[in-house]
Amino acid sequence: MKSKQLNFFITPEDHEEINEFMFQKDIYAVTDKYIQNDENPIKKIPDMKAKIFQIYFLRKEDFDSLKTLSTKNNIFYFDNLTSPLLEFSLGGFYPYDKNLLQRARFYYIKGFYENGTFVDKADDFLEWSDSIIKDFKKRFLKRYSKGDGFWYSESSIRWIEEHKAVLINGGQQWEGKI
Repeated sequence: MKSKQLNFFITPEDHEEINEFMFQKDIYAVTDKYIQNDENPIKKIPDMKAKIFQIYFLRKEDFDSLKTLSTKNNIFYFDNLTSPLLEFSLGGFYPYDKNLLQRARFYYIKGFYENGTFVDKADDFLEWSDSIIKDFKKRFLKRYSKGDGFWYSESSIRWIEEHKAVLINGGQQWEGKI
């Protein structure tokens, strides 16, 4: 399996501007949590109160290509392996611990094995995913001198500085002093 990812730090302060980015780029999103009550697709990042920390970006023309799977307990989720989805783990702050800034990530799978044969995902999906990551990085992210090679939004750098945060867990989180 081939894949590509970008790891970075953002905060909820960035969500409004990211929603604008989604609108400008005509990006739709889906989330596993909304499968059963048929609330997909969405056009913005869910409110923090929804406790959704991962969504998938996709193009309108890919709606019909989405595949869902389910567990024995009838919990439904998107088949990220074969579907044309760009995973967006939102990072930021989880409700149970506001002094940890979690790492965010874009991730997509370029292809997969099916019956012993490697199947590439469509070139137009791969090009679209690359362009979204590139444009997002250009618009929102930059390097941070204390950042150990990761990418950061302005609001995440500000939070790190204001809270005298320390990078922990192999770069997964910044722990602030609140």
